[in-house]
Amino acid sequence: MTDTPPAGPKIPGLTDLSLLAVGGYATIFRAVQGSVGREVAVKIENRTIDSDRDRSRFLREARAAGKMSGHPHVADLFDAGVTEDNHPYLIMELYSGSYQDRMPLRPHEVRDIGVKIADALADAHERGVVHRDVKPANILISDFGEPALADFGLAILAELRDPDITLDVMTPAYAPPEAFRRAEPAPPGDVYALCATLYALLRGTPPRWEPDSPPGLLTLIEMFALPVPDLPDVPPALCEVLRQGMDNDPANRPTARALEELLAAVDLDGTDRSAAPRNANSAAADQPTVHVPQQPQRRSGLGAFLDNLFGR
Repeated sequence: MTDTPPAGPKIPGLTDLSLLAVGGYATIFRAVQGSVGREVAVKIENRTIDSDRDRSRFLREARAAGKMSGHPHVADLFDAGVTEDNHPYLIMELYSGSYQDRMPLRPHEVRDIGVKIADALADAHERGVVHRDVKPANILISDFGEPALADFGLAILAELRDPDITLDVMTPAYAPPEAFRRAEPAPPGDVYALCATLYALLRGTPPRWEPDSPPGLLTLIEMFALPVPDLPDVPPALCEVLRQGMDNDPANRPTARALEELLAAVDLDGTDRSAAPRNANSAAADQPTVHVPQQPQRRSGLGAFLDNLFGR
């Protein structure tokens, strides 16, 4: 791939393109999809796809990501393609912000976000798709106040930049310990990242971090030996579910479907919501075998949305 920011893109069906921002990997435009009159976000890679193989791979992965868009808590991917000058692009739903903007949140809201996003991940895993980069900036807020998980399929663009990427696709603050060993991405990694994300939404910072003091990479790795404590004003039962999902051993984490059930059953206000929570791994036997695809998948307000699109 070669690296040149796209200039004056011409994309079929889009009008009124206006530059939102330029990043190291991509240029983001706001545009209008003329056929339906809706505003969209357009991510155009600065690098070009120079081979038919990479072009086919990108479009194949984009189609797989498009299938995820039907879930009510997955941000829509409307279209994908390659410009005349060989820059890959994605046309996506435009959001005004993410939950990164709103940390910390109250337990009831975090629990409900967790149930919905766990359901989105469970659906993805049942389809054989691994997200790889669950984090607060990738959980966007719809016009109706509903959470939507973004960036399904965007990691393929990072993979085309560097076929050896594993941890680089993820955000280290929310990455599971196995990612630091360059393990193949798998569903338990998504579960860890979601639980770390929910903990951050409650706390205001990622698990184990000192406030306003982002650790270095080596310190991050050493932090996995530290416990994940309860949080003030957060029911211990909710923290316990999140700790299960952040177990250092992937085999001890619940599946995404089991996590959804565990979160839904947490009693936050003294009224039972359902029967007693199932054991963290009790739904594992109910899940089909998930195969990671052989072809790999990568502030505030609109700024957080753009950071998320750039893969930062």
